[in-house]
Amino acid sequence: MINRSASRGLLPAAIALSAFAGLAEAADLGPYPRGGPVYAPQPAYYPQTFRWSGFYAGIQAGYGWGGTDAVSSSIFAGAPQSFSYPISGGIGGVHAGYNWQAGNFVFGLESDLESSGITGSGIGTLGGGHITSIDWLGSIRGRFGLAAGRSLFYVTGGLAYGDVSTDRSAGAGFTAFTGGTGWKTGWTLGGGLEHAFSQNITVRLEYRYTDLGQVTFTSPANGITDTSDVSHSAVRAGVSFKF
Repeated sequence: MINRSASRGLLPAAIALSAFAGLAEAADLGPYPRGGPVYAPQPAYYPQTFRWSGFYAGIQAGYGWGGTDAVSSSIFAGAPQSFSYPISGGIGGVHAGYNWQAGNFVFGLESDLESSGITGSGIGTLGGGHITSIDWLGSIRGRFGLAAGRSLFYVTGGLAYGDVSTDRSAGAGFTAFTGGTGWKTGWTLGGGLEHAFSQNITVRLEYRYTDLGQVTFTSPANGITDTSDVSHSAVRAGVSFKF
């Protein structure tokens, strides 16, 4: 049997041995720097660079305003009358195109097709009534822009076309007694700002001036000839989906 005096002598030795083992383990771990443990650095995040090159398609809507200047002959020889009045209304449709990017320069080709509510009416110098309506609009245009990161500042221009109708009446409130309608071609020129909110979605704000040239018709019923110059400005907002 171990006497009590011997066991009492072994207890301090055991405590000292345990403390020594703890100190040795702490020495193996090494000291922490001031301020706590050091963690491995996280890799830096770099956002993906946006490129404008590629196909895209989208929708747009806006508002157009302009004017019609017309000269119309009369059933009375030598008594033509002239008209000049504003036209305005909403527009909206679809667009599609392709961009090429070289450095900060962007070149593109785009086409659009829109329904139009641009219309107006006026009274002529002899009291006759005149109405102009643009029912459809379209264009095929080139685009040239300067990219600044995810923003693109651009100019655009090219061929414009539309379905234009003009009507004549005896005066304000009278039913039209003659008129004509047909597709007309002209030109369009403008510019805008486009911004990419993601790799696949861009939004734009654009202004364009469009001149559809002269609309001329001659009524076989009464021989009246009408020639109208139709032009308008428009502001459009749109969204595009890049493929």
